[in-house]
Amino acid sequence: MAMMEISKDQIIELPGLPLLNSSDFPSFVFDDVKSNDWAVESIKNQIEILNSEENPRILVNTFDALELNALRVLKNVTMVGIGPSIPSSFLDEKDQKDNFFAADMIESENNYIEWLDARANKSVIYIAFGSYAEISSQWMEEIGQGLLKCGRPFLWVVRETLSGEKPEEKLTCKDELEKIGRIVHWCSQMEVLKRPTVGCFLTHCGWNSTLESLASGVPIVACPIWNDQVCNAKLIQDVWKIGVRVNANKEGIVKRDEFKRCIEIVLGGSEEGEELRKNVKKWKDLAKEAMKENGSSNVNLKAYVNEFLLGHC
Repeated sequence: MAMMEISKDQIIELPGLPLLNSSDFPSFVFDDVKSNDWAVESIKNQIEILNSEENPRILVNTFDALELNALRVLKNVTMVGIGPSIPSSFLDEKDQKDNFFAADMIESENNYIEWLDARANKSVIYIAFGSYAEISSQWMEEIGQGLLKCGRPFLWVVRETLSGEKPEEKLTCKDELEKIGRIVHWCSQMEVLKRPTVGCFLTHCGWNSTLESLASGVPIVACPIWNDQVCNAKLIQDVWKIGVRVNANKEGIVKRDEFKRCIEIVLGGSEEGEELRKNVKKWKDLAKEAMKENGSSNVNLKAYVNEFLLGHC
């Protein structure tokens, strides 16, 4: 059940967003696939609930400097930017006690930190596709071969399957890969991203991963798979200009040379790479400002709490 019917090449203009085409929208909007029904119904239910409220407010994991137009676009709903929702130690490194991330649901393999810290500054490619997204063995092989072509150090998170299988064992190039990088089953993403040795994040562009990379000042190779990830990739490349998006072939597969091309743009010495690093540094600083005592997100959250206590929302 698709939410809308529209031609593939039609340009769509929505308030608060750049010009879009159908490939920039969440996959469930135009794809008439039964597995998307749950997402469509969930969003419809949320809209119905908001319409039933007298003065609805939504706390949003973003910050004013990043998405002010989008936060202000809805007339009947107040959206309050309170992000990035990241432990303070990763933003200002002052409160080292505040470093727990509830999203780290699986025990990590701590020895990767020592390995990371021994690499050269901004040299490591970090690869992770979140807690739920799954990629095919064909995609994994192309990523692996692309990493070999780059020849750069990498840390690649490959989750075990529910049945306990280790997908990396199917890689034809596994032995060669382990000579230049590390493959782990889980890690603390923010601990990795804050490492000065990490220079590139190859990600599925989930919103949490996107914000974490931005707030850490790490440029992105965007490899969206489904849902909102394609929208986030659009913003990453064309609006915030903090990364480059991979291009899939007609079969929907991103080939090894394409992974290499994008990684080399982000980590290489070209003007495009320098611009990405400059832009992500700017957004990192703005994210940090938003979470300071008088920053926009801190002020917004305190104002919301005060209104709630006074019974105004």
